[in-house]
Amino acid sequence: MSIPGSCCAGTGSWTGRTRSRACSGWSPLFCKELEMSTFLFVTIDAGGNVPPAIQIGRDLLARGHRVRFLGHERQRAALTAAGFEFSAFGRMPHWDPAEIRPVHRDLPGFLTMCTNAGAGQDLVDLLHADPADLVIIDCMLLSVLQAAHRHAPPYAVLFHSFYQFWGGNFANGPIGMLARVKGLNARTLWAEASLELVVSDPGLDPAGNRASKTRVWCGVTEQAAQEIGRTTNKPTVLVSLSTIGVPGQEDAYRRILQALEDLPLDAVVTTGPAIDPTRLPTPPNAEVFAFTPHAQIMPRVTAVVGHGGHSTTMNALIHGLPMLLMPMNPFIDQSMVSQAVADAGAGIKLNKKASPAAIRRAILDITGTEGFTTAARALGTRLRQTPGASVAADRLLAVLEHPRASN
Repeated sequence: MSIPGSCCAGTGSWTGRTRSRACSGWSPLFCKELEMSTFLFVTIDAGGNVPPAIQIGRDLLARGHRVRFLGHERQRAALTAAGFEFSAFGRMPHWDPAEIRPVHRDLPGFLTMCTNAGAGQDLVDLLHADPADLVIIDCMLLSVLQAAHRHAPPYAVLFHSFYQFWGGNFANGPIGMLARVKGLNARTLWAEASLELVVSDPGLDPAGNRASKTRVWCGVTEQAAQEIGRTTNKPTVLVSLSTIGVPGQEDAYRRILQALEDLPLDAVVTTGPAIDPTRLPTPPNAEVFAFTPHAQIMPRVTAVVGHGGHSTTMNALIHGLPMLLMPMNPFIDQSMVSQAVADAGAGIKLNKKASPAAIRRAILDITGTEGFTTAARALGTRLRQTPGASVAADRLLAVLEHPRASN
């Protein structure tokens, strides 16, 4: 076991840390003088997996620590603009999240991204060149986790949605099964980490009662913006169906816009990079953009029409907004997240092929039925009580104080 502040000759992965004042402001665990540490987040450009890492990284930066990212080259501009140091994968295969691919093409590409040994070697090379005290790895990057277990300092696994999905659908589904053929067992690799950090709400996550000494739920990292008031007296809905391209996505936007056309409300639609907004028929009561920051929109709207992605959904709930959820991708967490919101009474779940008439009825229900708004606001109040990024940073700092002997 390496001692914090020392250097392990076998990996070159540890470096001395300088003194820094770091106090959480929420948890008393670290209201003391600590050494400045270097944290390395390993991520990929896959949509909602990135915002939690950014928010946790910002919290660590604010405490005086050094925070770096290893990811896709196309993430460089956004991550450096957020104040982080950045290195790009050199061996990670190309994968464009905006490209709409049929499932038979998408699954092999995603499997390669999760299991490519070159990505793990990129981590090892980077740590030899510029050591880190703690590595935080996206739970999907199984080959990187294997490399970290063999060569890195203590490392944590970042779960950016319900653990029920990762431990069930992901580990038992096509990616998990095919990864095991390549010698990569997701559950084993996660369990070998010093910390399994679930960035979600344990009350919504069906696996939220499965916490352990090394598996913790920190709450969500989305933050509610200050209310700035609506620009219209009519109800307003935000429509957003993922930044990741999915077959059938454009058709779903068309049916939603058709449903909105004769409703007594306004709509703001964000399509993301996969859909050209100029291709969509836009009714008079709607505005369609490729991108507009949701943090600027959500304080102004009445409800959200979404796809069940964890980040967008938690962002809506933390603002107390009821939702119509139409999962776009059957192989990821969207259906499970959507069902959890519906079960909590804060929204309605529809099939992505729902007719304009069904979509219209659901929008009228979530904007006109008080029960949906009441439930969403109650969830928002609960989610805001736990500052997820700060709790996560506390837990990561705790790993440096008590690293597991296995690492």
